[in-house]
Amino acid sequence: MTTDPDMQLTVVVGTMVLLGFIGFMVLLLVLNTNRRHRHRAQLAEVHLMHEREVRAAEREATEQTLREVGRELHDNVGQLLGVASMGLSAVIGTGVADPQLGATRDALGRGIEEVRRLGRDLNSDLWQQRSLADAIGAEAQRLERVLRVKAHVLVKGELPLLPADRNTILFRIFQETVNNALKHSGANTLTITLQAAPRFALTIADNGRGFDPEQTHANGGLVNIRKRSALIGFTARCTSAPGSGCTWQFEQQGDERA
Repeated sequence: MTTDPDMQLTVVVGTMVLLGFIGFMVLLLVLNTNRRHRHRAQLAEVHLMHEREVRAAEREATEQTLREVGRELHDNVGQLLGVASMGLSAVIGTGVADPQLGATRDALGRGIEEVRRLGRDLNSDLWQQRSLADAIGAEAQRLERVLRVKAHVLVKGELPLLPADRNTILFRIFQETVNNALKHSGANTLTITLQAAPRFALTIADNGRGFDPEQTHANGGLVNIRKRSALIGFTARCTSAPGSGCTWQFEQQGDERA
């Protein structure tokens, strides 16, 4: 029995086409699988970077809080208790009642209140358990009390409730910005504005000497502030000029309000 050559050719061509189609489908499956794996790896890397940044912000905020607490204990509470101690020593040394006793007791009472207040601050995670506005307000009060600078906090509208991790990083950005203003600009007045509309935004303005942003765009501190802002979906815009102070605005992007 003989086979038609045309039939053989048809079978061969059909087999080759079928194998080619199967190979093409396998290739597509492999490429699609690899693409999904890369996408998952990228998402995992972004998530890991986010978690690392949150932990770093928490650690830095905690370290700064402890430094400030130590400074207050040394400069404020220590001074008050020192006055009380000297007053009591003077009274005890005389062996008789003295009018200074009342003032001494008042100074000691203020010192005790300061210690209690600092204890409450240490046991309360400002950037996690309180709203961002409350944490910034408490920090502004501390700046006025300890550093003798004017810090005005304005809240406009009903602010959105941000996730705890976003609050943590945004509070750390606030700390970095304020530190830069007080350390480098010679500012003695800060105006801090939190506004709800049209998008949630945090604005920090100082009356310092200002600078030229174009000449300092590569500064590590400024880069870090912008990087952290982008990580939580905020834009960071700096407006400044020599002799005109500096204004930072951090604005939430997109329509998401939480």
